[in-house]
Amino acid sequence: MKTRMHPSIILERLVNSLLVIIVLAFYIVTQMLDDFSAENINNTISVISSLGFSTFTLGFIVIVLLLIVFGIFFFIAWKNTYLFFDNENLIIEKGKIFKQVTTIHLSDIATINITRNILEKILGTSNLKIDLNTSNSVTFKGKLVFKEDKAYELKNEILLRMGKDAGNKEEDFDSLIDYSSQDVFRHMLLSIDIVAILFIIIVYFIVLMGMMETSQTAGVIFTIIPILIIIVPLLWSVAKTYPSYFNFKVIRENNQIRLSYGALTTYKYNLPISKINAVIIRQTLQARILGYYNFEVVNAGISEQEEEKTIISLYIKSHNVNKVLEELIPEYQNTIVLQNQPKRALGHYLVAKILWIAISLVLIPFTNYFSLLLIPLIVLIALAQYKTKQIGKDDNLIIIADGILNKKVTLIKYSNIELVAIKQKLFSPIFGTKVLKINVVGPATNSSFESGLFDKNVVMDIAKQYQE
Repeated sequence: MKTRMHPSIILERLVNSLLVIIVLAFYIVTQMLDDFSAENINNTISVISSLGFSTFTLGFIVIVLLLIVFGIFFFIAWKNTYLFFDNENLIIEKGKIFKQVTTIHLSDIATINITRNILEKILGTSNLKIDLNTSNSVTFKGKLVFKEDKAYELKNEILLRMGKDAGNKEEDFDSLIDYSSQDVFRHMLLSIDIVAILFIIIVYFIVLMGMMETSQTAGVIFTIIPILIIIVPLLWSVAKTYPSYFNFKVIRENNQIRLSYGALTTYKYNLPISKINAVIIRQTLQARILGYYNFEVVNAGISEQEEEKTIISLYIKSHNVNKVLEELIPEYQNTIVLQNQPKRALGHYLVAKILWIAISLVLIPFTNYFSLLLIPLIVLIALAQYKTKQIGKDDNLIIIADGILNKKVTLIKYSNIELVAIKQKLFSPIFGTKVLKINVVGPATNSSFESGLFDKNVVMDIAKQYQE
């Protein structure tokens, strides 16, 4: 039986189109103001008035006509889009003349989840979100919008055809940890990458000191640009993070993790434990200072639209870390003692930074000797890399720790590894050090992990255990 989406998808697409039209109209008007003289603009307005319209009325009519054209196109697309099943596949059929048929093998589906944006909440509809098993976190890109009950009905039918238990429509559940609004706000502040901001500020002031004799206009421009580079992304991050994780809830039910969060767009995820391929315990600089930890998972089935990561716990104090490990992801509990890099790794890091030291020396004439300050900073970074990169293992897990100021500890199960490689750096033959690279299935930019510089026998031992 073929199922057609809810017609509200037409309205959603019209709203998106209206936003695009407004942006384009604004761009066209600003270009006219820049390119045309006042006389030409007045002449244009006079021509429009001679047609019996004001400029505003004509613009409104053009926008309405465009929306009507788009509406007809979206209606035809909706009328000819169907979802149906055969024995082993979910099939999405689009179009009448230029037909497009997407066939998704049921065994390739990683997760089926429900999301709802503001408009869908108002209209009582939901988006059926299908993610596939892949190292690139491929998702079916087209929206599948249905009435809320129908969306859950289709989700359960897909699960049953996959041989899994049907999901529960009940949206409310008690979270493992009771996250308040203050916890969400704290998570927002602790998620800010202060290290990146500090780096930009330091580089800016070093270069600024070397430009003391530039013109006043250039100085003003050089002052405004980095402020925009720092402040605008920071404000955007703050404005986005709080509503994204508002009312965050998480719980373990049998062999899956249930997630629910979001104020504007609501996400309801059922994440199978079998799809979790790595766990990352992350701390920004300020989180390390205050003693807070954030848990993420690398998994098949959550798309790159979710910033290539799935948070299963907002920043929490250390006393709650064991609660997450014991009750949410007990498969990743461990007593592994991490191993430090050998002393010769420090020499490797220092030699590898010779190029940067040379660049600092070359910049001396242009920075009034302030680039010399970079040399001790480069040496300090090499020392920090040597001190902070660690590795550990047992019969079940590999742990890779990294991060000079922002810290990341990655826990990987042997059974979830897709690829293990032993890498040799440029100066590895001199210092006898190797790097272990591990790939798991997950988002393309967040599924590859590298260790620090370790003895060959250490990385070979891990690679050998993976092969067994």
